[in-house]
Amino acid sequence: MRKDIMKALAMLTQVGISMIVPIFLCVWVGKALDKAFDTGVLFLLVFIVLGVGAAFRTLYMMTVFKYKKKAEEEQKRLDMFKGRSSDEK
Repeated sequence: MRKDIMKALAMLTQVGISMIVPIFLCVWVGKALDKAFDTGVLFLLVFIVLGVGAAFRTLYMMTVFKYKKKAEEEQKRLDMFKGRSSDEK
């Protein structure tokens, strides 16, 4: 039980960091470019959109990897239950 809680906490932390870092980094770059080129908030808005897109892409890739790994483990378990190894496929 404790191991499951720790795994869930680690995943939650990883998701949070994976969402926050690209957004804040893009906000910082956007502000710096706006200040350097005196463009108001143009670069800030563009880079916020890019940061949010990057964050959600990372979240999507993490989710796909996690479910793919679980599906492979489940298939391996089913193959063992049926009495064959994964090499016989």
